[in-house]
Amino acid sequence: MKIIPPSCPEPESGPKYWRSLDQLADRPEFRRWLDQEFPAGASIAPEGESRREWMKLMSASFLLAGLGGFATGCRRPEEELRPFARQPEGYVHGVPQHFATAMSTRGTAIPLVVKSSDGRPTKIEGNPTHPDSNGGTDAFAQAALLELYDPDRAHRHLREGADVRPEVVADFLAETGKRFETASGKGLYVLAERSSSPSRARLQEAFSAKFPQARWCVYEPVDPRLQHGALSQLFGRPVRPHYHLDKARRILALDCDFIGTESESYRLIRGYAK
Repeated sequence: MKIIPPSCPEPESGPKYWRSLDQLADRPEFRRWLDQEFPAGASIAPEGESRREWMKLMSASFLLAGLGGFATGCRRPEEELRPFARQPEGYVHGVPQHFATAMSTRGTAIPLVVKSSDGRPTKIEGNPTHPDSNGGTDAFAQAALLELYDPDRAHRHLREGADVRPEVVADFLAETGKRFETASGKGLYVLAERSSSPSRARLQEAFSAKFPQARWCVYEPVDPRLQHGALSQLFGRPVRPHYHLDKARRILALDCDFIGTESESYRLIRGYAK
């Protein structure tokens, strides 16, 4: 059975580290939270029980928990298999398929290859045959797959905080669209981020044609046009930077996470690795 060692009467020496700003401030509310979160003696076995008896109880608890999980949680979900009304071309059950696609960013697009297993995307990688990226990706492209299986995604329709049927939402959108169409889109605003997607460009053109008085606003916390404008003034003509980090001997990065969150990091990461 463990015994709490007595406190050392010798004075503290050397640097003292703190784990958070709350610990550094050492306010009364922090001390109360600390006592509730880590009560004194919580790691000590109850009195009257030996270590052998304690291990017996814990082993039995783990065994029962394992049997319960095997009986309930480790069973494959029951799914109904139904035949295709029309067999997809090139589809073989159980054999994964790979699709070449692209993920649009603020000023470019990332060439990708997506692995799909029985109609469900399961893996995203860069396109190794693309001459610019050579199979590189970034954190946003890898995280895009997790968005499909995010348990916090919306599973129902809400209107003013109450659940409604999808038909009610469709009727509301149709009524709203007719009202703005009658007013030529006056009072209608769309707030979006920058995108290099041709599909969204066509959608924006169709939107402007249907609602000529509507406003399409683009906002970015970090505007890359400032960098492009500075380089255009430097070279005397409109230019865009295209970095070849694999040819650089030294790299000076000033407030630029070029292998993290900057644009075209999928290509810069591969060049930096080389």
